Amino acid sequence: MPTIEAITPTANGVFLVRDICADSAEAQRQAADAARIPGSRGGRLYGAAGAVLLIRCAHQYSRPLVRIQTTDTGQHPLLPWQWEPPVSLDVPTGRICISAADNDIAQPLTDIALEQGPGTYTVAFAHLGRTDLQDAAARVEAETLFSTSDATTAAWKTLDGTEKYFIHLTRRRRLQ
Repeated sequence: MPTIEAITPTANGVFLVRDICADSAEAQRQAADAARIPGSRGGRLYGAAGAVLLIRCAHQYSRPLVRIQTTDTGQHPLLPWQWEPPVSLDVPTGRICISAADNDIAQPLTDIALEQGPGTYTVAFAHLGRTDLQDAAARVEAETLFSTSDATTAAWKTLDGTEKYFIHLTRRRRLQ
């Protein structure tokens, strides 16, 4: 599979990478629970459970550039990305998608067939530009405080892709 990337909307700063059939509220709740920090109002940047990987962006209005790549090896570029500890993702159908509530997702990210097919994948997950987005978002919020809705929307759109995520999948084992 070649590298696929696109700007994706979020649902209040959250998007999911999931098996195409893992669309139940329970499956998504388990990933959200995995991202929780017990005894805290905050949460981790991401959480994975079963067939769902949940990612929290730096801002609720973030529209990050999401890059997805699969390989037969765990080799992925190290710099300039900030890599997080790897997680597992079950992909029983061999197909994944990006979802963010009812938001329209760019076509290349709505149905991605993984060349290695169904299985359990190790997900190496990286990010870039989170601090840049937070700084730019504070500037846009201040500049658009008394702007029209069209001007505010246009200002937020200039931040598209400032925040970036790299999701690198390597199949660990075939699902039975």
